[in-house]
Amino acid sequence: MPGTGDGLVATVAPFVRDFAAGAATTIVASVIAFAIGIVIGCVLLLLRQHGGRFLAACVIVYVSVIRGTPALIQMLIAYYVLPAVLNVSIAPLPAGILALALNTAAYVSEILRGALNTLGRGQVPAGRALGMNTLQVWRYIVFPQLFYRSIPPLTSEFTMLLKASSLISIIAVHDLATVARDATLQTNLPLQLFSLTAALYFAILFVASSASRRIERRFAKVLPHGH
Repeated sequence: MPGTGDGLVATVAPFVRDFAAGAATTIVASVIAFAIGIVIGCVLLLLRQHGGRFLAACVIVYVSVIRGTPALIQMLIAYYVLPAVLNVSIAPLPAGILALALNTAAYVSEILRGALNTLGRGQVPAGRALGMNTLQVWRYIVFPQLFYRSIPPLTSEFTMLLKASSLISIIAVHDLATVARDATLQTNLPLQLFSLTAALYFAILFVASSASRRIERRFAKVLPHGH
């Protein structure tokens, strides 16, 4: 019908700023959570490899619990249970980022452990023979190769994390999913607004995938024999 497109644009226009802010919140929360998750995942891998039987067992239990429970429940625990147990106040956004980070850390540690199994067993002893301590061997020799080999699965994990970030809307974070829901309630245009939201998520993920390919090419120049 003539004018339908113009009417839709006029209806959606007031929410453009909200969608932009929601998309920014989604991206920032996902990136921060993923960065923290990578750090924790590396620590988990080190503990599993060099922390002794007890710490290795703790890591295995942690990974199993995280992978075996819904991210939604983890989000609710981070926002409602942890503050009560620790007697602290946690704002919705930091609680959401914490839950996402702890979730992705378990998967990152398993991704890196899988990559570790493809490396030669003599690399750590060789680094130690050169005078490096264990942390130096991992920092300068092992981790660069692990991350190079893990770029595709890590990209997939970031994709899953960004999709899961929509769960922070249940703890009152004004992210992209929350904006779409609120706008839909006000306009009664669910198809149009959720289609727009899906397009925004796709655009973000497309940029992330493109960035991962560039990173992989750069790593290939530094580690030409990584595979």
